[in-house]
Amino acid sequence: MIASVVRVPWHTAHGGYDRLLDHLPEVRRITPPRHPGARLAFTAVHRVLGPRCPLPFYPAEHFATDLRVLASRQPAHVLYGDEQFWFSRHRTGPTAVTYHQPPDQLARLLPIRVWRRLASRADQIIVLDPHQQAFFCNLLPDERVHLVPHGIDTTAFTPAATPPEPGRPLVLTVGWWLRDFDTLDAVHHLLHRRHGEEIELTVVTRQAASRPWHPAARILEGISEQELIGLYRRAAFLLLPLTGASANNALLEALACGTPAVVTDIGGIRHYTGNGPAAVLVPPGDVPAAAEAADKLLAELGTADHTARRMAARERAECFAWPLVADQVRTVYRLLGEG
Repeated sequence: MIASVVRVPWHTAHGGYDRLLDHLPEVRRITPPRHPGARLAFTAVHRVLGPRCPLPFYPAEHFATDLRVLASRQPAHVLYGDEQFWFSRHRTGPTAVTYHQPPDQLARLLPIRVWRRLASRADQIIVLDPHQQAFFCNLLPDERVHLVPHGIDTTAFTPAATPPEPGRPLVLTVGWWLRDFDTLDAVHHLLHRRHGEEIELTVVTRQAASRPWHPAARILEGISEQELIGLYRRAAFLLLPLTGASANNALLEALACGTPAVVTDIGGIRHYTGNGPAAVLVPPGDVPAAAEAADKLLAELGTADHTARRMAARERAECFAWPLVADQVRTVYRLLGEG
């Protein structure tokens, strides 16, 4: 069994979907070439063939990995079908493909007629939430579409050994893709107006200089994984306004650190939070509801209710520990004739 691997540059060392393979030692990783000569060769060919791929994000590394998967007749798992399954759709070996983007994003990537042809080239498709499952079940027989959740490294992302020391409550936001920054700005405005300097507003994101932020918010970029984990552990809650979602790394990381969330009820989010106290779900774009939920969690600090939320967050994350997810992926591999 082989699997294509391209590291997403903004994921931390223990974050990202490729960490699945740490728990599938029987799978051989197919990576972009490291030798400078090979990289130059693939880059040159990519200039010619890459534009034939309609996927908007198909850099030379993804192209090189795609061709390597194409050349093999072994059963294969394409980990990021949204970005790596184009030329390899012509391979003769059995193939499983995981898709990550929510259905509305997938529909923007390619016309539905193209998706129908492309999806048919995969023997098995792995999706991360029920909405994706419905999208692909409209294109393929149901038995070829498998809902296997995204996982989280529950040994790296863990609660603090001791409760956070009293101090200004930290309201933490992490990430950039499909984030509703307009809602975030409005919620920051309301929280700052109500609480002033008594709370700390922090955003960890990419391209921090690309937009204006609320003046009370501290904006961080390029921090280490350990610094990020420290922020999760210290945070009163994760504030996560979204415009779309299937799985969400920041949400899973926070829950694994025992940090509850105020998060938009959109896409696959409820599939990961459940309906318990680990998260307060709010409607998309509803600034008053998000601010009210934030105030509720701030008011609970130091109480048994907040302790229960933190315990529920960790328990919810443990449902998505990578070893459990890897066992479910092996079930799909067996359908490829492997194992």
